[in-house]
Amino acid sequence: MKDDLERNLITNWLTLTHIQMNVANALETKLQERHDLSLKEFYLLLFLSEASEKKLKLQQLESMVGLSQSAVSRLVSRFEAKGCGALERTVCDDDRRSIYTSLTSIGQDKIDKAQGTVKEILVAAFPEKEVVQLLQDMLHVKQ
Repeated sequence: MKDDLERNLITNWLTLTHIQMNVANALETKLQERHDLSLKEFYLLLFLSEASEKKLKLQQLESMVGLSQSAVSRLVSRFEAKGCGALERTVCDDDRRSIYTSLTSIGQDKIDKAQGTVKEILVAAFPEKEVVQLLQDMLHVKQ
């Protein structure tokens, strides 16, 4: 009995990661097509749009976006190189070694439009009853 539960847990985990991978790929594709954004760029804009004053230090963004500090810095640099004016960097007044990345009004408009696409993909990608059942099965095995 325990072996069956453990096998189901592994199977459910693999199913969940497969769903996540497919949804991430669909999001990446549609964001690129419709908004010229990568999924990581979307996350960057989203977290900045939700921050107070619409700005965060690079160190804060690294844990939120799931990248190293140098990778976040490169992501911001590549985004700035697009020349769309969505972000701006400023030196922190309190700590001259820290740099803030701020969302501009152009960036806010870009994230507002991209969120519609993300919601559309998520609603289409998640067969709600199946996902709920999968999560319940995983929780049941854990108990």
